[in-house]
Amino acid sequence: MGMVIVFLTFFLLYIGQSLLLPLVIAGAVAYLISILAHAIGALRVGRFTVPGPVAMVLAIAVILLSLTYLVQLITINIQSVIRVAPDYQQNLEKLIYQWYSWVGVEEVPNIQEILKRLDFGAYLQSFGATVRALVSNTGIIIVYLIFLLLEQRTFPNKIKAIVRDPQRQADAFEMIGKMRADIRTYVGIKVLTSAATGVLSYLVLKIVGVDFASFWAVLIFLLNFIPTIGSIIATAFPSLLTLVQFDTLGPFIVTISVLTAVQFSIGSLLEPRLMGNRLNLSPIVILLSLGLWGSIWGIPGMFLCVPITVIIMIVCSYFPATRPVAVLLSGNGQVGSGVAGQRRTSTTEEN
Repeated sequence: MGMVIVFLTFFLLYIGQSLLLPLVIAGAVAYLISILAHAIGALRVGRFTVPGPVAMVLAIAVILLSLTYLVQLITINIQSVIRVAPDYQQNLEKLIYQWYSWVGVEEVPNIQEILKRLDFGAYLQSFGATVRALVSNTGIIIVYLIFLLLEQRTFPNKIKAIVRDPQRQADAFEMIGKMRADIRTYVGIKVLTSAATGVLSYLVLKIVGVDFASFWAVLIFLLNFIPTIGSIIATAFPSLLTLVQFDTLGPFIVTISVLTAVQFSIGSLLEPRLMGNRLNLSPIVILLSLGLWGSIWGIPGMFLCVPITVIIMIVCSYFPATRPVAVLLSGNGQVGSGVAGQRRTSTTEEN
C-alpha cells in the first residue's frame, strides 16, 4: 500500500506539473521572503528595530527585484551565448584536431558527428525555453505568492482549531517552530554560501576575461544548490569556455584551478561547518532525487530536488514514526535530535 501511494503521488506530480510547479516555486519564493523578513526584523540599531510589516515589505521588494534582475540577465545572456555558440563549436573542433596532432594520432575520429551530438546551442535553447516558460507563468506564481503570504497569518489559528488540548497545542507550536528554524537556517546558509561562490567566481572570470562572466556567475549560484554534481558542472562549463575563447592554456589553468579552490573552500570546508546535520544527505540519495525530480519537472525539478529532500529529511527527523526515513536519507545516519531526542532528554532530566 505504501509503494502504491508513493507511485500515485509521483504520478500526480508528473501529470500536474503545470499546476503544481508554479505553486512550489511560489512557496520557495515565499520562504525566501520570510527568511529575509526575519533577518531584517532581527537587525538592531541601538534600541531601534524594524517593525514586522515594514520588514516584510522590504523583503518582498528585495526578493522580487532580485528575481526580476536574475531572469532578465539569464534571458539576455542565453541569447548572446546561442549566437556565438557556432563559433565556439568551430574553435573546439580546431582545438581537438590540434590535440590529436600533438599526440601523434593519424586517424582522427569523425569529430563532426561528436560535435553534432554535443550541440551546445540546443542545450542552451532548452534552458532558455525553461526560463521563458517560468516567465510566462509569472502571473499565476505571483497570485500563489500573495495567497501564501496571506495564509501565514491564519496558520496558528488552524493549529489551535485542530489541537484543542492546551499542552498539546504548546508542544505542536514548539515542534513547528523548531522545524521552521531548522529549515530557515538551511535555506539561509545555502543561499548565502551559493551567493558567495557566485560572487567570487564572477571576480575570477572577470579578471581572466571570460565571456559572459555575469551569466556564468548566476549559473554557478543556481548550480550550487545541487551538491557535488552542481559544483562539478559549475566549474567545468566556464573552464571549458576558456579553451575555445583563448589561444593559450594559461586562462584555462587559472580558471579551473581557482574555481575548484573556491568550490572546495566553500562547499567542503565552510558549508559543512555552518550546516551541521542539515545537509547530511547520502550521495546516492542526491543522485536518485536529481534523476527523479528532473524526470518529473525537468530543469526546475533538478534545482529544487535537494532543497525538497533536505526539508523532507528535517521534517521526518521530528517524528518517531518517520525518523527511520530521515536516517536512510542521511549520509552517515546522524540527523537532528527531533522529537525522539527531545523526549529522551526530558526523560533523563525527570529521572
